[in-house]
Amino acid sequence: MTRRAFWLTVGFGLGVAAAARARRQVDAASGVSARLAERLRRDVADAVADGRAEMQGREARLRRVFAAPNVDGDATPGQ
Repeated sequence: MTRRAFWLTVGFGLGVAAAARARRQVDAASGVSARLAERLRRDVADAVADGRAEMQGREARLRRVFAAPNVDGDATPGQ
């Protein structure tokens, strides 16, 4: 009976230690994943802002090209 109590206690202690270690690893991984999520959010936001700026610049260039008068003095392109 004493051996069973001993091994039961050892098993319980190992279970508690394993749970505590797993909890520390989850907490550490949560910090990493939070930083990774923030970096990803910032990178996507920067990409969207860069895309919008490029789109506006391209639109402005196209407006200048298509609004330029032709050789005949006409403002419509292609005639």
